[in-house]
Amino acid sequence: MPPNPARKEESRRRVLAAASRLFRQHGYAGVGIDTIMAAAGLTRGAFYAHFPSKRALFAEVIGGEHGFNRLMKGRGGGDPDTLTAEALAIVGGYLHPDHRAEVGLGCTMAALAADVARGGAEARAAYARRVRELAGEFARGLPDRDGGPEPDPRAPDPRALAAMVLSVGAMVMVRALDDDALAAAILTACRDEAERVLTEEAP
Repeated sequence: MPPNPARKEESRRRVLAAASRLFRQHGYAGVGIDTIMAAAGLTRGAFYAHFPSKRALFAEVIGGEHGFNRLMKGRGGGDPDTLTAEALAIVGGYLHPDHRAEVGLGCTMAALAADVARGGAEARAAYARRVRELAGEFARGLPDRDGGPEPDPRAPDPRALAAMVLSVGAMVMVRALDDDALAAAILTACRDEAERVLTEEAP
């Protein structure tokens, strides 16, 4: 019987979903192919029908759609004030203590940054594409851009870069802490500073 393309695509999707969750929970080195395939409900032998290696799978996970990017892209505001208000709400949810605890379900960009740094050129390039995309989304709707050209993703607005790093960087740091009070203080400080940056007019 010839292979069923729809079934193969569904299996591939299951492998990616399982790998994304497990990589976020345990890191790249902490998860093997057997564990990923078992979580996807498939045999190890099926892995190589979809990916040439674990490293290639990891790069594809990093290049896939990230939750933070999806939320920012999904803003529906038609004017800068609404877009900014939506961005602030998203950042507020992102920099919430509950998100700190949701490593397996949370932000790939924050959970796997250190793994990407050691994950090879393909993973780093995929991560860079998502960083540029997120910076471009942060720039959309910033003060003084009403009616102007779309930001150049090769030269993102410094305010967008700052707000993005305040968000993702804070999450990376607080997940490494065993001090809830300090983590909460960092999240609050970064949320407040991101709000200031996102509502500040460009010089």
